[in-house]
Amino acid sequence: MEENYTYDSLVQFLYHDMPADEAVLMTQVLEEDAEVRGIFDALLESRNLLPKARFNPSPAVLNNILQYSTKTALEAQI
Repeated sequence: MEENYTYDSLVQFLYHDMPADEAVLMTQVLEEDAEVRGIFDALLESRNLLPKARFNPSPAVLNNILQYSTKTALEAQI
């Protein structure tokens, strides 16, 4: 595997963002190739160190979005 392809694929696998057939192949690669497994483990550890951010808009922001949506829907009818 090419290095860039490996990193991209490992990140996709890490975040469960690849088709099932590719995930099966990646699982096999991780079981058979210690070097690739080491890279994956490092990516997994790095992901676990990232802060767990949660984004919740304020009620005012939600209200502005709903008002804008209503306004543009009315304008579209005209």
